Amino acid sequence: MKLVRSLSLTDSTSLMFSSMVGSGIFFTTGFIINKVENPWVVLLCWFLGGLLALTGALTYAKPATLFPFSGGDYIYLKEAYSPMIAFMSGWTALTINFSASISALGITFSKHLFYIVPVDEVSFLERSFLGLTFNVGPGQIIGVAIILIFTIISYTGMSTAVKVQNVLTFLKITGLVIFVTAGFMFGNTNMQLLTSYSPFPDVWNINKILIGIIPVTFSYLGWNMVTYVAEEVKNPERNIWLSILIACIMVIALYLSINFLFLVSAPPEQLKNQEGIGVISAINLFGKGSTALVSAFICWVLLGSLSATIIGGSRVYYAMAKDGLFFPSLAKIHPFYKSPHNALFFQAGYASLFMFVKELESLLYLITCSILILSSLTAMTPFIFAKRGLKSKFRIPGYPFTPVIYVFFNIVIMIMLYYDRPVEGLWGIGITLSSIPIYYFFKKRFRKA
Repeated sequence: MKLVRSLSLTDSTSLMFSSMVGSGIFFTTGFIINKVENPWVVLLCWFLGGLLALTGALTYAKPATLFPFSGGDYIYLKEAYSPMIAFMSGWTALTINFSASISALGITFSKHLFYIVPVDEVSFLERSFLGLTFNVGPGQIIGVAIILIFTIISYTGMSTAVKVQNVLTFLKITGLVIFVTAGFMFGNTNMQLLTSYSPFPDVWNINKILIGIIPVTFSYLGWNMVTYVAEEVKNPERNIWLSILIACIMVIALYLSINFLFLVSAPPEQLKNQEGIGVISAINLFGKGSTALVSAFICWVLLGSLSATIIGGSRVYYAMAKDGLFFPSLAKIHPFYKSPHNALFFQAGYASLFMFVKELESLLYLITCSILILSSLTAMTPFIFAKRGLKSKFRIPGYPFTPVIYVFFNIVIMIMLYYDRPVEGLWGIGITLSSIPIYYFFKKRFRKA
């Protein structure tokens, strides 16, 4: 039984937009300010990070139009290199990329929910393991419950999930536009918070810019979401690349506007290392009375991203299982709902484990580290497919420079990440390399079956 092509251009663009606009926009700027200090450099990091995401997204559109099947990187790496490299991508998607991203959204949702309904962040249990701290508390329990609820929605089929997704996305876009517009028109903004800094002195400090781009890279993740559900997109040769382009441009413009508003709403010292930067900004703009309303809206935004990520991630494990490289039951399609139901619930269970990582910043760097490694390999696949004579109507704008630029900056950012956050870097490398023995285990056990 196969998945059904049911996603229109609007649906796929909505999925892309929702997966990109997630938890990152509401806390990463606080981490970036802590690194680069100058607000103008913060905006530069967001702009350059957006361009990097766009080059990666347009590069991914090529293999997606050549192989419009569910699975994203897993499919392209299998066709270009080998099943083992593909499994490595799928394994990191399971063990870090999608699972940890789902957890980061769940954790951020809980934190903003507590602005509305104050709850003492007590710890029932806390332990450290290999440099990471794990914690069990009310926030983790709420996060797990939210993951389960949206997994059940996706279980009922793509049609239901997309309807929910489109409603969440429409209200998300509307709310963010209202927030930015109201902030500039009626909010207590102070342009001197920007103009008191020079736009130039720190720009030439390349190390600071690269370190600042690392959390930005996390915030733009999701630019390849439509490739994970390519098998369900109508007219893939047209709609895949077009939805990628539209969503990326919308998100870059939105992120720059929101961050500009953040930076003229409060002094940098007040925003440094703060995970609730959206709420802090709203309080400065509109007063303390806006806390509950803005927190509720941010929770809504996070739910939209959570929904999109759950949909995309489950298709990777479904594709791996179809190839005999994962538990065979994960390849099953529900006879009525037409959803990869076993893959969805497997993902929910595993993603819930990451809910217990105490430091959100650690989770951010862990995710970014593992994604950069294999996305660089995927970005080289258009050259391999071109050598083999594989063609599609879509041509990458700026080819061959676009994929080369993306890979080059990925490598540079990885070097800076391992230098700045060695613990998370080693965790990322370790989990990625653990895929090799596990690949041979699954190959021997399930391939023949």
